[in-house]
Amino acid sequence: MSLVESVAPSTSRYWQSTAATPASNTDATEDLAALRRTGSKIRFSRGETIFNEGDAADYSYSVVSGVVRLCKHTADGRRQIAQFLLPGDFFSFMDMDEHSFTAEAADDTVVACYPRRQIERMTEERPPLRRYFSSLLARRVKDVQNHLVTLGRQTAKEKVASFLVMLIERTGAEDGSRIDLPMSRQDIADFLGLTIETVCRMLTSMKRSRLIDLPGTHELIMRDSDRLYALAEGDE
Repeated sequence: MSLVESVAPSTSRYWQSTAATPASNTDATEDLAALRRTGSKIRFSRGETIFNEGDAADYSYSVVSGVVRLCKHTADGRRQIAQFLLPGDFFSFMDMDEHSFTAEAADDTVVACYPRRQIERMTEERPPLRRYFSSLLARRVKDVQNHLVTLGRQTAKEKVASFLVMLIERTGAEDGSRIDLPMSRQDIADFLGLTIETVCRMLTSMKRSRLIDLPGTHELIMRDSDRLYALAEGDE
């Protein structure tokens, strides 16, 4: 972990956040920019812990570059990843006194941290910013609901397809587009509730079916997004 003097949000390497400035909250753009200017930038290496579950939630964060995973660790060493956070995403803005998840850098990552009292003050003073965070909270609840359906009702192939669909929607990728995949196969497995062997087998199967190409460990190319959507819905 190291402090960073000045870092602008990433716009090139990783997925771009759909939460950065939602269309319904464009009036919050200036307030968000003012908030981001106050953040202290900290760099974390792949695998480093940003905070642990149960730590005092004195700060909120946003991802500047890289990817953050929110996860739970069980006493027997197992891990469940609840969410991947991308450049522009805020997190820990809804925790109470303690963090409810552990946050880790899934790759070399820079985050901005903001004192919780500062965010509370700014949202009280700036109604557009308050509406933005309320909208963001509603979307996070919807994401959690969708993830629960994925974990509980989908087959292994449907789960992996749903994950790839999420990539499509977050990047705006079209068929033939190359997408960076910064998280590991184990990260994907722990997000989907699968074994790493199953994830690798499903990706290989999709490659054979020409739904995707896998030119490298941390990149893929979409070949047939329509079939991926159908597969994720259980229609193929």
